[in-house]
Amino acid sequence: MPRTSRFRSVSTIVLTAGLLALTACTGPEPAPPPQSSPPVFENEEEALAAVTETYQRFQELSFQILAEGGANPERISTLASDDVAQVEIDGYRRSAELGYAVTGTPSVQSVVLDLWLPHPDSLQIVARADVCVDISSVQVLDSAGASVVPADRATQSLWAVAIAYREADRSLFVSSKQKEKDQCN
Repeated sequence: MPRTSRFRSVSTIVLTAGLLALTACTGPEPAPPPQSSPPVFENEEEALAAVTETYQRFQELSFQILAEGGANPERISTLASDDVAQVEIDGYRRSAELGYAVTGTPSVQSVVLDLWLPHPDSLQIVARADVCVDISSVQVLDSAGASVVPADRATQSLWAVAIAYREADRSLFVSSKQKEKDQCN
């Protein structure tokens, strides 16, 4: 019997020493997980207001560039993705080559959110919306000052728009836009 008790004593000592050794080998407490970034939007109303403002600013700048004959077209890049900016810049150049002058400014009439996210998705998208734009005050004139706008032109157009978030300067911009139809109803 003395052998069994001695064996248990040795086993207990080895087990205790092993546990102490493992405890001594552990590193410092792990750092707490990083704080997540604050949401871009707190709620749907905030998202709606931001999408409306972003698209209105985009429209105003786009038509300002057109009214200035396409001067400094790269300014649109502050409110648009690279793809959208390139399409817009190409349009400004075509308009300038044709000698067109643009007067008036479109205005956002309504915005219906299809999707809003408090944090950007993998493409940095934070909202998708249908945007109704009133173009009734916009005129396009040729070099002789005559309107090139068809008399039966629709006064509104509906656009499917994606708004994205730029982390570097914490700003919103138009990531994509697609004309859906010539009326908003």
